[in-house]
Amino acid sequence: MRAVAVLAVFGNHLFNWPSGGFVGVDVFFVLSGFFITGLLIRERTTTGKLSFRYFYVRRVRRILPSAVLVLVATVVGSYLLFPAIRARETLVDALYAAIFVSNFRFEEIGADYFQRDQPPSPLQHYWSLSIEEQFYFVWPFLLVLIFALTRGLRRKGNAWTRQWALFSAMAVVVAASFVRAMLLSADEPNAAYFSTSTRVWELGVGALAAIAGPWLARMPSAVRPGLAYLGLAGVLGSLFLIDSTVQFPAPWAALPVLSTALVVASFHGAEVRGMFPLTNPVARFFGDTSYTLYLWHWPVIILLLTVIPKSPLFYGVSLALALGLTTVTYYFYENPIRKSDWLLDKPAPRDRRMPTLTTSSWALVGFLIFALIVVSILGVRFDDKRSIASHDDEELVDLGPCGGAAAMMDHRCELWNPDVPLTPGIDKFSKDGGKGTCWTAAKQELNSCTLGYKGDDATRIALVGDSHAQRLIDALSPFLIQNKWQLTTYVGWGCAWRDPPQASCKVAMADIQKELLAHPYDLVLTQSYRKYGGNAENYTKAWAPVAAAGSRIAVVEDNPEVSEDSLACLTRAFGGDVGDCGTSRAEALAHADPLVTSANLIVPAATVIDLTPYYCTANRCPSVIGNVIVYQDSGSHLTATYIRTLAPAIVDGVRRALGA
Repeated sequence: MRAVAVLAVFGNHLFNWPSGGFVGVDVFFVLSGFFITGLLIRERTTTGKLSFRYFYVRRVRRILPSAVLVLVATVVGSYLLFPAIRARETLVDALYAAIFVSNFRFEEIGADYFQRDQPPSPLQHYWSLSIEEQFYFVWPFLLVLIFALTRGLRRKGNAWTRQWALFSAMAVVVAASFVRAMLLSADEPNAAYFSTSTRVWELGVGALAAIAGPWLARMPSAVRPGLAYLGLAGVLGSLFLIDSTVQFPAPWAALPVLSTALVVASFHGAEVRGMFPLTNPVARFFGDTSYTLYLWHWPVIILLLTVIPKSPLFYGVSLALALGLTTVTYYFYENPIRKSDWLLDKPAPRDRRMPTLTTSSWALVGFLIFALIVVSILGVRFDDKRSIASHDDEELVDLGPCGGAAAMMDHRCELWNPDVPLTPGIDKFSKDGGKGTCWTAAKQELNSCTLGYKGDDATRIALVGDSHAQRLIDALSPFLIQNKWQLTTYVGWGCAWRDPPQASCKVAMADIQKELLAHPYDLVLTQSYRKYGGNAENYTKAWAPVAAAGSRIAVVEDNPEVSEDSLACLTRAFGGDVGDCGTSRAEALAHADPLVTSANLIVPAATVIDLTPYYCTANRCPSVIGNVIVYQDSGSHLTATYIRTLAPAIVDGVRRALGA
């Protein structure tokens, strides 16, 4: 089952197939809860006590050596291959992972709108290890408490009472966690995915299977293979029935979780028979090395993308590297340490009073010291780079007549001149975006700002939309006073101006609509992400009352979408010219902008500000235009630098919309 889990995760991460391969982590959770609980119960039953020291020694020897090795290797690889900012963030991720709280880190990043479209961390997969370790820190103490509370009943001959107490306690934990997962999955899926409280039920289901061992031992042998195959079918089915669109982890994770529990319970306490798919040599190899392969596969994929674009070569090298590193690590590093006497008590020699360390212990201690030194040095280097970047930001850069969007309008300009530095630099472009000012967070009340000219004769303009519209503030702000424009912002997470609104902006959109109707503006300027635009009719329904109240409406056609590969191309460690990076025009404009459709067909009086010629040539949309990097992230957000170069065209479009 570990083989099934790790191969499903690997396939999903490398090939995006199967669609539900990420549920392999849920399989791991069930198996961990099952094995750890069984180990603790057996120790308590056979010895009459639980040794926390030896429990955690076993966990450390099993988990820590390979985990630390991959962390250090990934940080070093990131320093060599990533831009400075991303490498430094990887170091921070490693520090969180080292103390098993990385799930909190990634939950926080995913909740930040302006971070969620950044490239994934090569250590993001450590979130599941963090949840498992957190479970290991709590569950043994709860077991001891239950054993203590039921000691008297056992002495009186009520042996089953303790069994029921254990089962009931874990059932309560499972039920509470599942309810929590259901509620949070519906409202905050990112938080639900990484939260310990919404995942404990999965480990708890495995624990229930272990606790039920004495009862499962009575199961007739004839039905065991059938139940095991039924469970295996459920797990395999979940790999294709589940995808990123379903509500997860609850309720959909219940399918792989319960199916896995059925497999492990089928032969609990009995000899495994007739399960060749799970007991053949290949399955055993991947099962034995599953932990190591899980650790290596994700950093290999993410780091390799900085060297090789996605292609048959990339897939082949990823497979070879991940499997090669796994095999070497498992047989020559992980297994020797796990089988050594490291951290175990040994009788001291009579002629020595000082304790001694084995060769493997010295090797690991030396490695950890080396790792600490390397990470510390890299941390200082990253801080130095950050300081340099901050200093550079203080200097204004004159882009010249061919800088940014202007290069698209002048055939004499080059889109990329290798003799001129990029602006923003490769180390900075991922942070050259919105800072959340005047921003309405998801499901929060409206946060609005008024900027620009304050006189009574001001031309009042409202800006309504999502994070793509929010970028327009950077372009318009320098021109507000001179044009006597007063700009009021109504921008937020998912705040496309439509009816019905998106769930993340439902609260704020009600207030936005009231403001637009109560105090008609000279112009309502709107823009939103074309990829998730929806139907034009939804926009017309929201716009019509405002237009009837006397406001003009102008749509800034959304910028083309950007492919992930075109962004990776910019940061490729050994790549070619950044001038070759870009997205095909067909892919970039594959989604028609429904706001334009609404403006052209349903609200004829509305103005469309089409800036597409500033983004795309006849067949491609370059990632670098006039030596300015166009996009900040995979969410197709423009860099603040590029949208400032678009300001003359945007200002001209606003003037036309106002009838000037």
